Amino acid sequence: MSETASSASRPSADRPSPPSLEQRSVFVDAADATLGDIADRRLIEEHVMQAERIESIGRLAGGIAHDFNNLLTAILGYTELLLGHHDESDPDHHDLLEIQRAGQRAASLTQQLLAFSRKQVLVAQDLDLNQTVAGLKSMLSQLIREDIALSCELSPTPAIVRIDPTQLEQAILNLVLNARDAMPCGGHIRLEVARVSQSQVEVPSDVTKGAAEYVQLRVVDDGVGIAPEVRAHLFEPFFTTKALGKGTGLGLASVYGIVRQSNGFIAVESEPGRGTTFTMHFPAVPIGSETTESSLDAAGPAGGHETILLVEDEEGVRAVTSTILRRQGYRVLEAATPLAASSLFEEHGDEIDLLLTDVVMPEMSGPALAQRFIGRRPDLRVLLISGYANLATPLITSPHVGFLGKPFQASALTEKVRQMLSGARLGRT
Repeated sequence: MSETASSASRPSADRPSPPSLEQRSVFVDAADATLGDIADRRLIEEHVMQAERIESIGRLAGGIAHDFNNLLTAILGYTELLLGHHDESDPDHHDLLEIQRAGQRAASLTQQLLAFSRKQVLVAQDLDLNQTVAGLKSMLSQLIREDIALSCELSPTPAIVRIDPTQLEQAILNLVLNARDAMPCGGHIRLEVARVSQSQVEVPSDVTKGAAEYVQLRVVDDGVGIAPEVRAHLFEPFFTTKALGKGTGLGLASVYGIVRQSNGFIAVESEPGRGTTFTMHFPAVPIGSETTESSLDAAGPAGGHETILLVEDEEGVRAVTSTILRRQGYRVLEAATPLAASSLFEEHGDEIDLLLTDVVMPEMSGPALAQRFIGRRPDLRVLLISGYANLATPLITSPHVGFLGKPFQASALTEKVRQMLSGARLGRT
């Protein structure tokens, strides 16, 4: 045998032996594991990018909504003042009503933007989702078509969460209407309430895992389902698959904001042709530890003679607010900045019955200003006004502090002011 043939037939020190079957199996498993890790990492990166995109859109939406709320406060306030001087026989009455309705519709849109951006002020209280869902069933049944069945499966034990009841009802309403629209040929919508432990819940990485238990609220339909490429954009504002003029694209965006601002999170499961499930989770309030909300006494007459310190940096809002209050008989001291308000308080502190202040202002926030004044006058009543939440929330729970969201109408302002002052007067006796 030649040397060449001989060397080809035996292993060479420079040429490794081919891997055995067992070794090849190990290599394949390792490759699969690596691919799996890459896929998981890419999925996490996609979730992070989506969360960052929604967050940046939310900041933009919140800023726009805040500015619009200031404009709408002036529009709605002056419109209501004019309506008070034009009865139904006046030719201008109908036109003023149309202006008011348009302003109210615009206000509704800005509220949905604020809900998405998590900038609205929530007045939270402890409530049982069993009772909320059961109480909404009749109203929801009237909003869906006759070819759609609605059923509720409630938790056998109290399902108590701390949340703004109005915003929760809005979130449920939006999800049910969304389910209705996904069933053009009829079907079934099911609302499910359950208490679940933290171990049963996949908590998103950007949510604090501080709750031992959660209350789960699911809205399930057997409609047309959602395509994967659509599902990635569901919670973005102004994204809609409905025909032009059939939707604003703010319904699911506002649901997302309401849930996240309430310390919860929401997920969606869907396949085309097999229905959709939206699942919300909220931290559960331990049974027996519910709090009782304090409230001010019922308001008396709309007008009064008390002194109000009004602090508002937006000139249009300050002008319409002071006009409304003065026409009701109040004495109004106006300040465009917290520093100017401090000077007025130094001079008239003992005469001031109510501090009416915006939340977000240059120099100092409204709540910080209120804390400074309350330090000198513990009996001082404070009414915060704002188009979105910032530092107001910690003070909202105090019985001495109220909140009025922008945009507000003249009647809402006078009623809230009267309520605050009635409580202040009763509290001093």
